[in-house]
Amino acid sequence: MVTIRKCTMGDVPQVAALSQRWSDEAVTFAYPASQEDKIAQRLGNYFWVAERNGQVVGYTHGTIQTSQYPVFPLDARFLEIYEVYVHPDFRGDEIGHRLVDRMIDEAESNGVAHALVGSSNVDWRSIVGFYERHGFKMWYVQMYR
Repeated sequence: MVTIRKCTMGDVPQVAALSQRWSDEAVTFAYPASQEDKIAQRLGNYFWVAERNGQVVGYTHGTIQTSQYPVFPLDARFLEIYEVYVHPDFRGDEIGHRLVDRMIDEAESNGVAHALVGSSNVDWRSIVGFYERHGFKMWYVQMYR
């Protein structure tokens, strides 16, 4: 059974190891692994982990921002999701979806109705489908050659 809960200082080394694994997978462009000190600074209401048998197998984090974006009302608060990562051995178990749902639920319980996420994952088609399941819509596309 997997438990979704807020990340604690005791989880930081395991999250750092997962962040390194994510970086080593080379599935995103230009995002290095997060070090323990940086992870520790992000702890709070919007940093969640997935735990199974005492092992952190996934995490997500974000912050609440104030909008200047045209897709939200001016000065509306929104949740900005920065990372969602699940260890490869646990993908396909809906853990990533549960992490995103939990963080959105937390934001909504604090009166935050909007959310924003971006991704530089090389498998962008799957990522778009993942977030569409959570009600996200495409705002813009940026490409390179």
